[in-house]
Amino acid sequence: MKIIATIGPNSSNRKVLAELINNGVDIFRLNFSHFYESEFIKILNDSRSIKKDISIMADLCGKKVRVAENLKSVFKVYTNDIVYFCSSDVYSLIANNNDKSKIIPLNIKSEVIEKNDIKKISMKDGTMNFDIIDKDKIFLKAIAKDTGVVRGGKGCNIPGADLGENSLNDKDKENLKWAIDNNIDIIGQSYVESSRDILCVREYIKKVKGNQNDIKIFSKLETIIGLNNYKEIMNCSDGIVIARGDLVPECGMEISVEQEFELLKKLRDDKYNKEIIIATHVLDSMKSRLNSNINEIESIYTFINNGATGFLLAGETSIGKYPVQTAKLLNELIKRYKKY
Repeated sequence: MKIIATIGPNSSNRKVLAELINNGVDIFRLNFSHFYESEFIKILNDSRSIKKDISIMADLCGKKVRVAENLKSVFKVYTNDIVYFCSSDVYSLIANNNDKSKIIPLNIKSEVIEKNDIKKISMKDGTMNFDIIDKDKIFLKAIAKDTGVVRGGKGCNIPGADLGENSLNDKDKENLKWAIDNNIDIIGQSYVESSRDILCVREYIKKVKGNQNDIKIFSKLETIIGLNNYKEIMNCSDGIVIARGDLVPECGMEISVEQEFELLKKLRDDKYNKEIIIATHVLDSMKSRLNSNINEIESIYTFINNGATGFLLAGETSIGKYPVQTAKLLNELIKRYKKY
């Protein structure tokens, strides 16, 4: 079974990288939602000097909705505040000449706002939620259900929205080119909803590199559409990642749990000989303390015995206080439970 560890501020040190490898980590994940070239280069060099054949995964952003980077300033939103969402292109035109005090631009086209019946928007893994109370062709008027800070680049979820063309965006192309140039082993594409999303990645790799066979592609399933289209996605991928960090705010917790295990059953029945990775919320409690809890241990046991072939640690190893201890525990649990 595979252990994928996301590398971030608390794990990029050479000593920690070595300890992660020694405690069972097979793949280091670089999250291109937070791309810092000099840091990534150092991580690559240190990792490969420690273990020449360590696998590196470049996780692209895909169609992830975010607060647009052209947001003029960071501001705080309080419960029951009224805010206005719009597209980033519209925001560029009206930001300096509008009396609406709290405008949040999103990295989507204005047509998405116009054509979708959007009821809710969440932010920061569902910790900030907004109910849409009115809309026109430009703005979504919303009421805040939680208090939090709005800044450019913060991840958002718009459940059920059709975000438009399934193609490789410019940021993904730029990041993918960097990954190819630096001999990355695995590409993780986010928000995959059809085979076309993966074929676009393969076509671009072929265009840049020619031979694409030595680069694996993992498809991250984070929406109901992606889950429903699992078969066509799996057929053109080297593996899938059930990415619960976004699946939960996209679908709701109860539905997400049902969908996870329904998908695992389908994949088991279809007898795919490919990677099936469970991502995020694996050992969340260990981000701030040394011990896990019974629910997480039971969950890992259940996933292993329902066909999962690996786990992806996100915040646990990137910003958590105990990245090495978390990887060590997960490795021990896999060794104990995979025999049943």
